[in-house]
Amino acid sequence: MPKVRSKSTKNKLGPMFGGCSEEEIRSRTLPQLIKPNLSILFVGINPGLYSAYKGHYYSKKGNHFWPCLVQSKLVPAHFTPDNDQDCLGLEPSIGFTDIVSRCTRAQSELRDEEFDEGAEKLRVKLLKYNPMVVVFNGKQIFARFVGKKLKDVSCGRQSYRLPGCFSVFYTMSNTSPLNAHYPNVQSRIFFYDEIKALIAEQKVSPYWPVQVKSAPSELNSEKTDDVS
Repeated sequence: MPKVRSKSTKNKLGPMFGGCSEEEIRSRTLPQLIKPNLSILFVGINPGLYSAYKGHYYSKKGNHFWPCLVQSKLVPAHFTPDNDQDCLGLEPSIGFTDIVSRCTRAQSELRDEEFDEGAEKLRVKLLKYNPMVVVFNGKQIFARFVGKKLKDVSCGRQSYRLPGCFSVFYTMSNTSPLNAHYPNVQSRIFFYDEIKALIAEQKVSPYWPVQVKSAPSELNSEKTDDVS
């Protein structure tokens, strides 16, 4: 007789997930790592399974995000995804969020209404915290945020401004290793050099600094439903 897999184990993931079921990991969200007057706020799409399991942004092995941060010297050489919260205290300070908080196996699982709702929540966060530079890790995210077609979005500094917010907006190619346009870390470093130049520009802007002392840092997962 063929073996019958029990319900309790059929959705178990591999050893790298510590024996957790997919249902359990899908129920997790990442903390919103943001505080007033950040130098950089990185915006992703939503947590993938491995990042949700680890509880840290861009945790999946092979993702170019953290190696790029290290090589660009935006973070200390020993920093890994486990140090995402420590980035809030760096100079320049770095925060993290996603446009959709719900964890999925694939981005294709996300619904249009989730992007719409997430974009509105992101606008509220930006008005509340006023980061110097908002960096979208992928053109698709920025396209969703501003309501454009993907073909109409290019990488680099964006002309878009959010009324009432002093942030400069920047889009870079997503840091997945499957992105054939930028096959390795070195091919992406120019994005991070441009981000550093924008920070320097913002620091001498007559509109900066914007004091938002009344807004506390967000270090806990939001109750609302953010692929890293």
